[in-house]
Amino acid sequence: MSDQYLWDRTGEPDPEIAGLETVLAEYRYSARPKGPRLRNFKLLAAAACLVLFALAAIWLQRKPLSDWRIAGKRIVVGQTIDTGSSSEKLEAPFFGEVSLDSNSRLQVLPASAGNQRLALRRGTMHALIWAPPASFQVETPSAQTIDLGCAYTLTVLPDDSGLLSVQAGWVAFQNGAIESFIPAGAVCRTRPRLGPGLPYFESASQTLRDAVARYDSTSGREGLSAIVSSARKHDALTLWHLVVRTKGDDRGLVVQRFAALVPGIDASGLNSGSGSAIDQAWNLLGLGGADWWRMWKSSAGPWPAAETAK
Repeated sequence: MSDQYLWDRTGEPDPEIAGLETVLAEYRYSARPKGPRLRNFKLLAAAACLVLFALAAIWLQRKPLSDWRIAGKRIVVGQTIDTGSSSEKLEAPFFGEVSLDSNSRLQVLPASAGNQRLALRRGTMHALIWAPPASFQVETPSAQTIDLGCAYTLTVLPDDSGLLSVQAGWVAFQNGAIESFIPAGAVCRTRPRLGPGLPYFESASQTLRDAVARYDSTSGREGLSAIVSSARKHDALTLWHLVVRTKGDDRGLVVQRFAALVPGIDASGLNSGSGSAIDQAWNLLGLGGADWWRMWKSSAGPWPAAETAK
């Protein structure tokens, strides 16, 4: 046998060496397992993959629970409640309760910064909230309500318009820069793409109510003079919102009537759209202070008088 064969397997092999190589061949090192070892390895790998897939499926299907409950059972975030011909009552500890009329649809939205959020898609809900102000919000197709510690009724009609009536406290009705503030005893309508209209007290005259409806439906082109001329002192709520939503001669007309009904306002400041004058005028209505609302909305800047002027 050539020594070269032992070194690099070249040259003529010795028959005895060749025979030993044949006998020991099955024990030769290989990076890939063979026979039963390979089969066991494949089975373990497949089992591990199945376990991973099962865990992934469970994780994906698991949804967080909200703070809202129906008959003590917590509701999943994102769940939609359709009442059909019956009614339902949702309760959330430390926040309040919401009663849904028949033929209503409500969705539980993810909480945001500790604030509870719902979405009323259609029908009527009655909310009784004892949580801190501005911590409960309800979206509708045309505006969202921001609870300011109160009880209210909210309805969404088939055409996506809505109606908000407040029984206690007050509620902010908002769509972008358009804001309406509705105190107890007042109502406000909202319209798709236009947002909340002018709030008015339910005790207002039919003349003023009709004028508000014209003003809202025509985006401020009709009804202004009738609102101003028929407004009584209690209707200063509606005039205050008109100050924010008008400009020029129209605003001057509103401010003049407002000043006659609510002595002490800064008429020149209101005419110029001053945020401090608008806050002061609201405070004189005796419906609750505007200071904390301004703080809550500090990132939004001053009252949007110029932006919402028609």
